Amino acid sequence: MAIAWLLNEAGFSDDGLNEVIATESIVVPAHWSAEVANALLVNLRRNRISQDTLAAVVSDLGLLDISEQPSISTDRILDLVGFAERHGLTSYDAAYVELAFERSAPLATLDQQMRRAAATLEIPLIPKASI
Repeated sequence: MAIAWLLNEAGFSDDGLNEVIATESIVVPAHWSAEVANALLVNLRRNRISQDTLAAVVSDLGLLDISEQPSISTDRILDLVGFAERHGLTSYDAAYVELAFERSAPLATLDQQMRRAAATLEIPLIPKASI
């Protein structure tokens, strides 16, 4: 969702995301930066963005109040796998949903499976509307 928002992709509606970003601290799992870097790399390789856009997006990210959680310890791997399995998620996606659940925080995602898991756990969603 971060890339869709930062690149102002066609059809993307922030539906409350701008308000959250302006007023809240954003907490993400430890792998978030690598996921963002990969999404930017894919966009760069497919000529969807230029080097200048890449630099601007990274600069914009630096202005946000984003806190990355430490990596999970090995003794929590089974918990994360179990959570992912129960909710039909990848371990990567489960880390986001579990983090939102543990912090009673809204989850910003466009992914339908993550949205279903969040709804089951009564986690508020951004965007609020079903995609």
